[in-house]
Amino acid sequence: MKSQIRFSAFLLLCFLTSNAQNIYRTACQGNISRLDSLLQKTTVNTQDNRGRSLLHWAVACNQKEVFGHLLQKGITPNLEDEEGVTPLFMAVRFKRMEFFNQLVRLETDTSWKQKYGGQLFAKAILNKDTVFVQKLTEIGVSVNSKNKRGSTPLEVALKTNATKIADFLKANGADETLVRNLIVKGAYMGQKSPGTVSTIFAPNVISTEEYEFGSVFNKAGTEFYYGVDVNGKTEIRYSELQGDTWTSPKIILSHKQYGYNDPFLSPDENRLYFISNSAMDGKGEQKDIDIWYVNRTGSGWSEPVNAGPNINTSNEEYYISFTKDGTMYFSTDAYSDENNRNHDIYYSKFVNGEFQKAIRLDDAINTNAYEADVFVAPDESYIIFCAMRSEGMGRGDLYISFKKEDGSWSQSVNMGDAINTEGHELCPFVTHDGKYLFYTSKQDIYWVSTAVFKLLKK
Repeated sequence: MKSQIRFSAFLLLCFLTSNAQNIYRTACQGNISRLDSLLQKTTVNTQDNRGRSLLHWAVACNQKEVFGHLLQKGITPNLEDEEGVTPLFMAVRFKRMEFFNQLVRLETDTSWKQKYGGQLFAKAILNKDTVFVQKLTEIGVSVNSKNKRGSTPLEVALKTNATKIADFLKANGADETLVRNLIVKGAYMGQKSPGTVSTIFAPNVISTEEYEFGSVFNKAGTEFYYGVDVNGKTEIRYSELQGDTWTSPKIILSHKQYGYNDPFLSPDENRLYFISNSAMDGKGEQKDIDIWYVNRTGSGWSEPVNAGPNINTSNEEYYISFTKDGTMYFSTDAYSDENNRNHDIYYSKFVNGEFQKAIRLDDAINTNAYEADVFVAPDESYIIFCAMRSEGMGRGDLYISFKKEDGSWSQSVNMGDAINTEGHELCPFVTHDGKYLFYTSKQDIYWVSTAVFKLLKK
């Protein structure tokens, strides 16, 4: 996660560098003799801490001999992970046609087409993979299959501007009447308040089959910015309330070579900050991840501007939030131990139009583990951040700390199962009215009432 822009190919990176036991790494490395040795102590149908089987790993890592060996040893070919993903899905995701064909032949009946067809089509379309779209059609998966979000392949293709695929689907019987035209109106895109139970925000409008994260509203609640990972490259999108109706999301920051994500507005809302692996001149090779911004102009936004050497280093800087006086909170791994390149949280005051030298928060917040994605309340009364700690509930949890009367921070605490899961929670943001916490989980944007803070503060 440190060597690339944070969300680029995020799922693949987590897949390959998770805390899974050695047997899964062995399968990924293709070491069959060692794999057999490890299998003497466990079943061939063992699943890692994300529910992924050895066959998932073999497909993802393109290990054909391991794949065949596992089948010979009787592994169940269609085990689902915690997200309902099978090795068949992994074959589509990583464009492994040979694995796909073998897995299809192993199916004992055609029920998989109805159960997984919509999911497989959606992934192929997100990959802009016409070969797999055609393959699924040829073997009889219905072009009107619906995924778990209720989207048909044609709806996914139209939402993601996959025009050629949309035309192919229409020519092969896709029913255009099944495509939903979702119009959202009113405050918070007309969504029902989530209360103290987290729910997906604006499903099928903002939270879709793509990977969305890092969202922020302006103070008036009339502008919404968020990041999207598109096949390993991140971009920033925007929706605006015009009258009582929200516009369809449009791209405002994207580049064929660089990624842009983690949008956050400055206190006066005349700058949009974000992170990027852009070269300093905007033309050269990708560099480390820095914090950048664009200025609001009469016709949109300026060209990206680097936030400067008091913020950025030759290492990585992540995520941005501000107090009302313009102090920036962010994370960096620039000053950590050479043997432990984890990120810590820093702040930099904004004085006379310039950011000052960054200062590290104390040990109530920062540890030897990973701390990043910090949101600070405008009055600096609390901060929320993502941490990867051994006592955590999942791969990354949200923690909270409150400012004490003496100005120090309280010991940070895990925000609990009202928010955190066995997965990765990140990118917190609290709306200007203080009512709702937005964050990213399971590749979608979630929201929940800040009433959950009261129990945590006690």
